[in-house]
Order: sequence, then structure tokens, then C-alpha cells
Amino acid sequence: MAIRRIKNITLKDIAHRLGVSAMTVSRALSERDHLVSPETAQRCRQAARDMGYRPNLMARSLRGEELHTIVMFAEHISSHHYLAALVDIVSQSIERRQFGVICCQSMSGFHQTLRNFRLAGAVVIAPPESFYADPYGERELGALLQTPTVLIHSAVEQSVFNEVSPDITSLAFQAAEHLLGLGHLHLAYLGGPRFDLEPRWFALRRLGIERAIRDAGAPMDLLHYQACPDASLGPASLQQLMTRWPQTTGIMCINDEIALAAIEGAREMRLSVPDDLSVIGCNDIKIAQFFRPGLTTLAIDVRGMVETALDLLFDEISDSREVPGREPIKIKLPATLMPRESSAAPRRDA
Repeated sequence: MAIRRIKNITLKDIAHRLGVSAMTVSRALSERDHLVSPETAQRCRQAARDMGYRPNLMARSLRGEELHTIVMFAEHISSHHYLAALVDIVSQSIERRQFGVICCQSMSGFHQTLRNFRLAGAVVIAPPESFYADPYGERELGALLQTPTVLIHSAVEQSVFNEVSPDITSLAFQAAEHLLGLGHLHLAYLGGPRFDLEPRWFALRRLGIERAIRDAGAPMDLLHYQACPDASLGPASLQQLMTRWPQTTGIMCINDEIALAAIEGAREMRLSVPDDLSVIGCNDIKIAQFFRPGLTTLAIDVRGMVETALDLLFDEISDSREVPGREPIKIKLPATLMPRESSAAPRRDA
């Protein structure tokens, strides 16, 4: 059976249909539309839509044109419902603003895209600590420092890029305050990288937890940290934590997936939640309220965070400001504690 090839529509095809030059069509579909009459520009755009024209990004880049395209970087999307929701909402919002999106899930792919294309801007979601390894140098972030950029949900303190993130310190404070208020004194934090891989990662969370401990007049040495990079390791990480610190009764988790996995790990150890352990998640994914026991967690206004961040980004794009040397805008958003059945007062003999 013959395979029918689908022809890519070119500027010449549109020009032939309208009886104008390919240069006129190019001007009408680019930032040079002021060089053609409004009527001709409208006819070219309508024909491009009707014919299914898609711009060739590589060709435009080779001509030195700035693309109406945003590059988005987010790692480990498939293993986090929250990150997947963030990526989905960011993509939809960018497309509503009549820009294209290139999504990269690796640091190398992200930097390669920045080098290969003259992009309008960049969105970085939940950047790892390694993202900041060379913030002022030319080695990796040089191209990014020349591009309007916004970070969304950064867990590391930084002063280079515009940013809209949850207040990580406040989130940790709320979780610890909730457990301490229930009477838990032996607390642990579950989730995230090992300290030797990302030593700055836990700093903002520790500030909030220690503030809650001070406010409660509890001993500081009753806080422990157990790394857990992925929910699939949640049960094993919970068992490791409880083996090292069996007196623990209150556990704060980096996200809901790891919290739910920790509850399953507790079942395997014949520990009851919340009778033996209280568990708190973060992000309030949809399944959190339907799990049994219902998961106590912290809810973040994801859509509001995304729209605020993209407003910053597109303001910078439209202002055409020089990026190097600018004073970054950093917005920290609150979260709402959602108390459910996975947290309760500890047993009296705990």
C-alpha cells in the first residue's frame, strides 16, 4: 500500500494562493507586519490558518529571528502528579497567550534549546539545586541570563531570576505546627535528595520546622531527616526512618505521593496511621482526599501561581528590558493546611 506523504505548507504556498510574494507573507506573519498593509496582513494570517501553516523554528532561528516560543524545563514529570499539573497549566496558559511551547525534561536538552534557538523566554519548574551551580558564569547559564526567565516553585533561595513559588519555609512551619499542636514531639521529614547531593535543599524547610519547634518550646534534637527521592522508595524509606528513630510519631513529607507511600510502608510495619504515626503530605493532589485515611496535606493555588509567574515573564518580554543586571522579582505564596484523617494526637504511651 502506498504511503501518502503529508506536505508541509510553506510561505511560498500561501503566497501562491494569495498572489503575493513570499516576502510579503513572511512579513505579515512576523514582527515585521508593519511593513505590509493591515488588509494584506490579515489575508495572509487567515490563509496561513486555513492551510494549516506551521512555522519552521529551525529556519527562523537560522535567520536570527526571535521566536514566539517559550522553553519550559521540568524534570521527573511522570512521577509527580503535582509537577504534571504544573506543566499542563503552564503549557495551556502560554498557548492562550499566542506563544508556542518547547518542553525539556533534562538540563542538557534545556540548555541546548537555549543555545540553538532565539527564544522569547524561559520557564523553569521546580529547578534542582544543580540548576544554580553556575548562576553568574558563562559555562551553562550564559544563554539563560540573556533570556527573560521565570522560576516556578523553587525550593532553593536564589537572587538571580524572577520567581513565583510557595513559601517553602511557611509550608514547613505549618506542617510542624500542626503536629506539635496535636502533641507530637518526635518529628521527622521524609522525602527529597540526600544532603551530600543537594546540601542547600532542606535549608528553607528546616527554618520553618525549627521556628515551630521553638514556638512550642520543644527540644530541637527531636527532628530527623530521611531522604526519599521517589514515591516508589517511600515504604522502604519509611521503614529505614522508623528503624533509626523508632520514637518518631509525626512525619512531614515533601509531597503527597511520598506521604501515601509512607502510609503503605507503615501498614507493612504493622503501624497504624494515625494511631501510631501521623503523616502530612504537600500539594493536595486529587487522590489525597479519597485515600484512606484521608491525607492531611498543604494545598497550593497552582493556577494562581502559574498565572502570576507568566504575567511576570510576559511583562519582561514586552518591556524588552536588558536582562543582565536586573533586580529579580520574587513572590512567595501561602498554602492552606487541609487537616484530614492521617493526623491525630499521639497515643499516650507514644
